[in-house]
Amino acid sequence: MTTLVVGGLFNAVAFAGAGLLFSRLNHNGYKEEVRRHNQALEELAKTKEKFYESEVKRRNDEARRRAEILDANADIEDTNKALENLRNYTRRMDATVLDRKPKLEDYYQPSDEMKKYEIITMSLLGVGGAYGITRLF
Repeated sequence: MTTLVVGGLFNAVAFAGAGLLFSRLNHNGYKEEVRRHNQALEELAKTKEKFYESEVKRRNDEARRRAEILDANADIEDTNKALENLRNYTRRMDATVLDRKPKLEDYYQPSDEMKKYEIITMSLLGVGGAYGITRLF
């Protein structure tokens, strides 16, 4: 930070000193140099303004896109819930239309993790049962 301030001061003093020497030695050339310098500062200001405007536009577009994505995700979740409700309703209607005995599967589907634990439990019971039978005979 300090080097930035010192560098800025050094440049300002160097420019002012060069302008003073130039004005003393060449009056017409100094006026032309000042005109060119002021013109360059005006162009820089216009360019910075365009840059800031484009940056604001880019950020606004990004914020709009993020909001659209959040809305789309909410719509997807609502659609998934509606489809799940439709599936459940269809299962219930199938059970009543066919006049069959209602089953738990009509209303409940175990999660993948629950299925995994069921398989592990059945495997352990099978191995334990086989071990117990071999010990009896």
